[in-house]
Amino acid sequence: MTEDQPEQEQEWLTATALEDEFTVFFRLLPKIPAEISTADFPARIEIIWSYQSPNETGMPAPEDQQRMNEFEERLEEAWQGSGMGYLTMLITGNQVCEWQWYVKHTDQALEALNAALADLPELPLDIHTETDPDWYAYSNFMQQITE
Repeated sequence: MTEDQPEQEQEWLTATALEDEFTVFFRLLPKIPAEISTADFPARIEIIWSYQSPNETGMPAPEDQQRMNEFEERLEEAWQGSGMGYLTMLITGNQVCEWQWYVKHTDQALEALNAALADLPELPLDIHTETDPDWYAYSNFMQQITE
């Protein structure tokens, strides 16, 4: 059994919210995996992909969604498949798709990301990093949506 197997078997929590009159979809890790220590994954990385919605829904066009899915698969293989990180939430809607990850080492994670995307055309990504060894951002968000 590999380290990432229990997380892969875990079901995602899904939720929706309204933001600027647009429905926004959330896919959330329901809880921190019991087999890890958050301090081992102290860096939070937000990857934001802005897009132009083709209609009033604020959701991505099918071709954008396909590119986002491919990006996410490569990201999961590079970070989660190697034990480098955990995806904690994906937020899609209002012309933005955002992935939030916790990783062991920011520099190594970004190098792996660049390698995983090397053969793709440039993607419209905005990446933010911060230190969050207690997974405060994740825990705070989960507390807000479960109240």
